[in-house]
Amino acid sequence: MDGELRLRKLIADLDGAARSEIALAAGEGRFDELPQLTPMAKEIAGLAARWPYKVSSTPSAPARTDATEDPAVPRALRGEAAPRASAKLKKSDYPQFLREKLDLVKLGWSPREKGPYEHRVPKDGVDAVASAVATKGKAGHRFTMDEILKTLASAKSAEQVPSYQTYAVVSWLKWAGMVLQHGRQGYTVVRPQTFATSIETAWQSLPQR
Repeated sequence: MDGELRLRKLIADLDGAARSEIALAAGEGRFDELPQLTPMAKEIAGLAARWPYKVSSTPSAPARTDATEDPAVPRALRGEAAPRASAKLKKSDYPQFLREKLDLVKLGWSPREKGPYEHRVPKDGVDAVASAVATKGKAGHRFTMDEILKTLASAKSAEQVPSYQTYAVVSWLKWAGMVLQHGRQGYTVVRPQTFATSIETAWQSLPQR
């Protein structure tokens, strides 16, 4: 590995560590540290996006531990890297999430088309779905997607959130480790007490395109 590649890997590792520290601070309720951590993490993320780390061949996957397999553990704490818009993703890499201006962007894989697809959700839609999840998931209550869809349909907002956008936001919450899916039995909020604050932190931590 030459010097430039080693430096790129170091930046990528540092980017992952910075995201993990932000997620850990939010999860532990150390919100007073976030204003100091977030600007540094953004600068590191910018370096990582400018000089992405790529390898010519795919190394064999390391053995997974119980912690890495636990869906209740946030992705950042499992050491999973954030998506890179410039990287060529495989089917197993999806879904991925990023933000473009005030839109949440979900990059998913379509089995029917055998290729990637993109769904976008405006920030207002993200907030509406997150509010519905917070309401239905308070005190550890297990909720279903039907409950979320009905809550949004009955909301007195000028513009309703389309169902595909609702599913995209819940998928993001699950991917970020804030919501846990129990098969077909529904979902629970992992940390109801800090859910609202974690939403904003997770939004700010999304890589930008």
